[in-house]
Amino acid sequence: MWKILFLYGFSTLSNLNANYLENESTLDINNEFEQFKKINNKTYSRNFDETRSLKAFEVNYKIIKDHNKNYQDGQTTFRLATNIMADMSTEGYLKNFLRLLKSQSNVADDNIAEIVGSSQMTNIPESLDWRRKGFTTPSQNQQSCGSCYAFSIAESIEGQIFKRTGKILSLSEQQIVDCSVSHGNQGCTGGSLRNTLKYLQSTGGIMRSDDYKYVSKKGKCQFVRDLSVVNITSWAILPVNNEQAIQAAVAHIGPIAVSINATPRTFQLYSDGIYDDASCVSTSVNHAMLVIGFGKDFWILKNWWGDRWGESGYMRLKKGINLCGIANYAAYAIV
Repeated sequence: MWKILFLYGFSTLSNLNANYLENESTLDINNEFEQFKKINNKTYSRNFDETRSLKAFEVNYKIIKDHNKNYQDGQTTFRLATNIMADMSTEGYLKNFLRLLKSQSNVADDNIAEIVGSSQMTNIPESLDWRRKGFTTPSQNQQSCGSCYAFSIAESIEGQIFKRTGKILSLSEQQIVDCSVSHGNQGCTGGSLRNTLKYLQSTGGIMRSDDYKYVSKKGKCQFVRDLSVVNITSWAILPVNNEQAIQAAVAHIGPIAVSINATPRTFQLYSDGIYDDASCVSTSVNHAMLVIGFGKDFWILKNWWGDRWGESGYMRLKKGINLCGIANYAAYAIV
């Protein structure tokens, strides 16, 4: 009899402890979520949206904790954080932010950059960071508009202008979003680097962002040729799967637009360090970023998700293995 009572009491105590730990864990998640909302100025229009975001945050929070433990144990070279994307499910993340369309190569139309085999391939520094040379453009946030293609090409042109003149000229991403549909782009539901470059070449130029402000939604094309500040004479793509060509182009031409596979949850939640997730395969790409430099073992990329993502809006990505398909399609305008 006493044995039965003891076992019953032990079982009850175990259940109470389990419930306590579960409640404590839930309390921790709720506190973390409240802090996350405050830091990122997050508000939700409906209770349903907040509940859904909290559930996504809870899943991501556990992934972050497990991953960062591996980081502390020396099993990985980058950390994760409850960044601005931490309240998004995989479905919402893919739908709202990763809308890059595939750049369809056309041998008759495409201009292959004449870098491989040139003297530029033998005169490449081991490291370079255009920010240290003064090319420090403001952090950008595409918001829930799939306009990464517009930001990447616009800022690559800004980089070339800076290299030539030493001046930073902010160009209009919104012009590209609104006006490049005539060349196959789809506004906020996606676009490609190639379509964007072909549009800019055909239209001849691009306006200042002050004259054509970004509004994170597609509108009627309002391009005014007389307000164009840069003439785009041509464009070029780099040889496929050639990271050395990207390095040479970044050194001798300026920041280069690249396509990237940003699918992995670790990419979404990236905080700092050299990103080296082997699950970030090169077989497909769905996002566009800007290569603004490199080190011996990594690339430096600028993203368009605000300064609460990554290293103040930037990422270091492992170099030399075409991680995330960085060398699948790299391109730049010729100004």
